[in-house]
Amino acid sequence: MLKKERQNTILEIIKFRKYCTVNFLSEKLFVAPITIRRDLTEMESVGLVVRCYGGATIPEYENREVPFEVRDKNNFNIKENLAKRAARLIKTGDIVFLDASSTVSHITEQLGTEQNLTVITNSTLVAEKLREKHIRCYLTGGMPVENSHALVGSIAEQSLSGLYANLCFFSAQGIDENGIISDQSEAESSLRRLMIENSQKQYFIFDGSKYNKRFAFKICTTQELSGVITDLKDISFKSNTK
Repeated sequence: MLKKERQNTILEIIKFRKYCTVNFLSEKLFVAPITIRRDLTEMESVGLVVRCYGGATIPEYENREVPFEVRDKNNFNIKENLAKRAARLIKTGDIVFLDASSTVSHITEQLGTEQNLTVITNSTLVAEKLREKHIRCYLTGGMPVENSHALVGSIAEQSLSGLYANLCFFSAQGIDENGIISDQSEAESSLRRLMIENSQKQYFIFDGSKYNKRFAFKICTTQELSGVITDLKDISFKSNTK
């Protein structure tokens, strides 16, 4: 199969499935994963696909159509380590905002009932994990997002507008070299801005795959936050004077 023909086939498969991993495409087309990666890189350079989570999707579907469970598997060990670092910032008796990102959901595994915490979240998964651990949790309510555990919309925003926290932990799809944090979801970006505004300290958690990416909806800049938690070493942002 010629390269052009192979790339056309890849595009049709991704359009049909919304998202495909490199390994799936490799097995489907009987070519090496490295060949698929090269194809996807070329296709992304001309705007046909977007690379994400070990595979690719069509630009209009980026992250919104990739199931939470697929996202959660990407850089799983890194996310666990970042969650451990985040949890060390939480003190006994704190009130904590946790968003519905797959990265932040790992923080729940580090929390215990002896800390006497109150967690506020728009994630049904986070709420369920904390219920099982007998940790006090308030769920915002709102409209569920397809292929996600997030609740969004006006009801969720009304809930958050009257709540305050000591700490806020959130993630998003991208952060660029200027420290601008952004996401493809307008609704989730709006909720994250409320969490940031209504908390004393705010931390953005991200792994290296999200660096140097910008999406449609700006959430904030690193200058507006208390800090970032990442696996990238010696990272700095052009506009960040903190």
